[in-house]
Amino acid sequence: MSDAIARAVFGLMFETSTEALFIIDNAHGRIVSANVRVAELLAMDVGQVVGRTLDQIAFEARDVSFDGRYEEVALRRGDDYPVFVTLTVAHIRGEDLGDYTAFTARDTTERRLLERELVAKHSALFAAHADLEGAYAQLRAAQHELENRNREIAMLAWRAAVGELVAGIAHHLNNPLGALLSTTRHLGERVNDLPLEKRAELERLMARITKVATRIESNVNAIVKASRSATGAGRPELPPELSNVFETLSNRLDDIPTKDPS
Repeated sequence: MSDAIARAVFGLMFETSTEALFIIDNAHGRIVSANVRVAELLAMDVGQVVGRTLDQIAFEARDVSFDGRYEEVALRRGDDYPVFVTLTVAHIRGEDLGDYTAFTARDTTERRLLERELVAKHSALFAAHADLEGAYAQLRAAQHELENRNREIAMLAWRAAVGELVAGIAHHLNNPLGALLSTTRHLGERVNDLPLEKRAELERLMARITKVATRIESNVNAIVKASRSATGAGRPELPPELSNVFETLSNRLDDIPTKDPS
């Protein structure tokens, strides 16, 4: 009866098909016919397959009572390992045939394994990409920090060099300035020896010279003090006429471009 049903349902395809085909008698729920592909799929002989129920060859209970296609159905092999299939179900009812259900099982185990492997590789790739982004962000942060430090070092070097230059200029101004002040004092002593009628105009000129020389001396001392601040962290006390010059010089130094040596 089972061979007749198999031929009636599948014809020659039952034996020649590359798909695993089996038929269950709905009256008692057991397999009444199976082709060799089912035996190969489940690692059993055909005789071992016939007579079993669907629950006995399935790893988990699945409701396949309706016609259609069922994905990821796990069947139990003879060695108790799972094999995943796409199960196509077709119910057959007729006065001559009776009430049967025909099953076509397409092996999807390899595809499932490949999909899992692909998902695992994708997850690993995603994690590696996240790590790479994190490393790139750290590298960029380190690069910005290095650039900032290079700018600070270059600025310190520029200010130190300018400070040395200004200090050198102030030092060379101090010598003639000291001589001028000394000469002014000697002239003042000589003026005091002159008659009163000749002293008035000379004393006025001497006072003016002394005032200008003292002012120059004060400015030179302020420049020397300012030049000692190589980092420019603070603004030293400068006479008003020098304050604008110092601010302009500092701003020009801040605008000097620096190149990252790396």
